[in-house]
Amino acid sequence: MTDPGDIKIKADSRNQATGDRMVTVLLTRFPYTLLQELATHRLLRQGGLVEVLGDTNPFTEVTSRSSGSSRAIPVERVIQRILDDPFIPQFSQHQKGMQGIEIDDPEFQQKNETIWREVLEQNVKFARNLAAQGVHKQHVNDILKPFLRIPILITATEWDNFFHLRTDKPCRPEFRAWAIAIKQTIEQSIPKELKPGEWHIPFGDQMPPGLSLSEQLQVATARCARLSYATHDGKRDVQEDVRLHKQLLQDGHMGPLEHSAMAVCEYFIAPPKIPCYAMLASQTTPVFTRNFRGFYSYRGMVEDGILPLHSSEQNL
Repeated sequence: MTDPGDIKIKADSRNQATGDRMVTVLLTRFPYTLLQELATHRLLRQGGLVEVLGDTNPFTEVTSRSSGSSRAIPVERVIQRILDDPFIPQFSQHQKGMQGIEIDDPEFQQKNETIWREVLEQNVKFARNLAAQGVHKQHVNDILKPFLRIPILITATEWDNFFHLRTDKPCRPEFRAWAIAIKQTIEQSIPKELKPGEWHIPFGDQMPPGLSLSEQLQVATARCARLSYATHDGKRDVQEDVRLHKQLLQDGHMGPLEHSAMAVCEYFIAPPKIPCYAMLASQTTPVFTRNFRGFYSYRGMVEDGILPLHSSEQNL
C-alpha cells in the first residue's frame, strides 16, 4: 500500500526582501515509476542521484531536472533494495480513461498484490539471467524499475500548481499520497528568514564549522548528488565532497548545483510567472533566475560567471 515514508526538509528559507520561499525536500523512498509524474512539473528542481542514477539529467534541459536512472548501480544491489522495500501500487479498478476506480477493498488489493509480487520475483529471476549472460546493468535494471524505490531531492519556490494538480482526486492515488505528505510537511516547517545576499544551503546544519561559503556550496552540492549511497547522518569527508564537486563540474552534471541559492535584492521585472530577472547587491545588470523566484541558484552563478569565493562574500 501507499506509504510516503520519511519526508525531510533539508533547507527552508524565506527571502525577507521579496517574500518568496524556497524549500528543499528529501523523499527517502520515492517509487522510481512515479518519476514521470514529477517530470511534468518544470518548476520543481529535482536532484541528483549520481550513484543510483547515472544520468543527472534524464529529462530535457527545459524541465530543469536531475534525477532517476538506474544505469550506475550494480544489479544485485538494485535487487536487494527491491526485496528489502518493494514498491507496491495502490490498485484501482479498470474503467475507461486515465484514472481507475479507487475502492476500499482489502481483498481486491491483496489478490492483486500477490500477482504483483509474483511478477517481481519473475523479473528478479530474469534480471539475474541477463546479468549472467554478460548484459550491462543499464539494460538489466530496466526490468526492475517498476519495483524500485529511490531517494530524491526536490527544491522549488513555486509549489502551488504542483499541489493543486497532485493533491486533487484525478491524480494517481500513490502520487497523491506523496503530494499531500509533502504539502503537510512544508506547512509545518518554519522557514529561515534570509536577507538579500544570504544563502539557502541544503544539509548546511550537518557541515563542520569554519567552512568558507565556497566550501559550503561545494559540500552541499556533493551531498545533494550522492543521496543514493550515503545517509546524511554519518561521518563526512569534506575533501571528498570537494573532489566530487569538481568532478561534477568537469563532467557537466550541473543539476546538483541548483539546490543551493542566494536570496536576491529585488525583481528587475516582476512578472506573474517564472521566468524572471532580479537584482543582486553587487551587480549593475539583472540576472536571470531560471525556475526560481526570489533566489538565484549556485548553478546560475556558475553558468553566468558569478562565482562566490569566500564566506565573507555574502553580498555578491
